[in-house]
Amino acid sequence: MSNNCPDQDGKDLVVSAYVKLIRTAESLHAEVSRGLLVEGLTASQFSTLKVLRLHGPLAQRDIAKFLLKTGGNVTIVVDNLERQGLVKRTRDIEDRRFVYVDLTPDGNQLFDKLYRPHLDRIRNAMGGISAGQVDLLIQLLEALSPTAEEPACADPSAVVRESTAI
Repeated sequence: MSNNCPDQDGKDLVVSAYVKLIRTAESLHAEVSRGLLVEGLTASQFSTLKVLRLHGPLAQRDIAKFLLKTGGNVTIVVDNLERQGLVKRTRDIEDRRFVYVDLTPDGNQLFDKLYRPHLDRIRNAMGGISAGQVDLLIQLLEALSPTAEEPACADPSAVVRESTAI
């Protein structure tokens, strides 16, 4: 496939498709994230809570890898979550260079409260396309970025079960 595909009007279709993809993704992300703002969280803060809820205590660099963010960005996010009493930092006893971030009981409780409604907002935002179109969208996105890592997702009932088992 050519990287430069002008249509009959001279528009570069590849660039147009890219712009449409980014604008659509940003619009959907903003729509879904509004529900988090009501609770005083940014999307990055919620994603950090989710990663910690699903994977347990992690070093900030590992959180950054899951979120596809820079270490500096994650430091700010964790600082703010710590101020809110939702996460705590603990220095590794054996190697004091490592600091791990973990959810507090309040962080666990808030995540469990927000997770299902967040998934519902995602489903509503994606409700304009059929199941077959969702499959096609996934195939197209995988073709664009076959090495992209899967996000840290889980069945919401599994997350809630884990929270009651802890």
